[in-house]
Amino acid sequence: MGNRISYNKFNKNKNNKNHDDSGSSGRSSINDESYQYVNGRRYLKDCNSYMLPNDEEEIDRLQSQHYLHWQIWRSNFSSPIETILKLGGVEVLDVGCGSGLWSLEMAALYPLSNFTGIDIAPQYPMDTHPLNTTFESVDITRGLPYPDHRFDFIHVKVLLSYIPEKQMKLVINELMRVLKPGGWLEIMDYGDIINPGPAFTTFYNACKELEKLLPKYGLVDVHFEEKVTMFGKKGGPVGVSSVEDWETVFLIFQKLLLEFSCMDSESYCKLIQDFKEEVDEYESAFKLFRFYGRKPQTKFLL
Repeated sequence: MGNRISYNKFNKNKNNKNHDDSGSSGRSSINDESYQYVNGRRYLKDCNSYMLPNDEEEIDRLQSQHYLHWQIWRSNFSSPIETILKLGGVEVLDVGCGSGLWSLEMAALYPLSNFTGIDIAPQYPMDTHPLNTTFESVDITRGLPYPDHRFDFIHVKVLLSYIPEKQMKLVINELMRVLKPGGWLEIMDYGDIINPGPAFTTFYNACKELEKLLPKYGLVDVHFEEKVTMFGKKGGPVGVSSVEDWETVFLIFQKLLLEFSCMDSESYCKLIQDFKEEVDEYESAFKLFRFYGRKPQTKFLL
């Protein structure tokens, strides 16, 4: 479901929709004054809810990560919606869309349906995308700027584990609010690390305290799927690419983690090298899960 296509399909066209940052609620406007530079990387200024960079290098990482996930799942989604996507008229919300690649692929595969990608960091294409795709800068922790029951399918990938616990209730309620009765919500994220070595354990505990995501959603027809992938050489090209992805994230968080630990820069760099070597020694692996379910007809709020 949802085969992969190339970004090259989307050439600039005067008929393409242009991005518009205007609006209210969670929508925000981004300009040069909204950024700050740390260690040569560009970040959103005064944004506690998004700590990753906002630059070309991060876009490249997100696109590589998208293809990595596709190689693992061999699909862009698991929810039983392909038939209606092909028929058309389906409204899809891609929450935390990053570079927008998932929405762009889906829009090309299902041209009769409509796709809205949102992210607090505008790393999606501003003026080069299909007519059935819209991108907006939205901070989901401030609410969603859409009416009730707007979307037939909501896709959330590698996002909720980064939402502060105190804001999780708001985010979940907002997702449920804008989802149509009978619509599907699908979440993909990382699960536990299998056989982590000491260096990996240090990184993992420092970077991500994974929430016990979505234990009781009020959804029906709930499904849970899981994929286990080996890190490093034993995982093949996907395993090697996964190590590179995690290494990049650890480097991104270097300044922050050094401020809250007893490590110095030299020790941190050694830890990264140890991580890269020990994943093969310990036969470390990671889990990716997909959780999806259908919104019931009755109103549900956490």
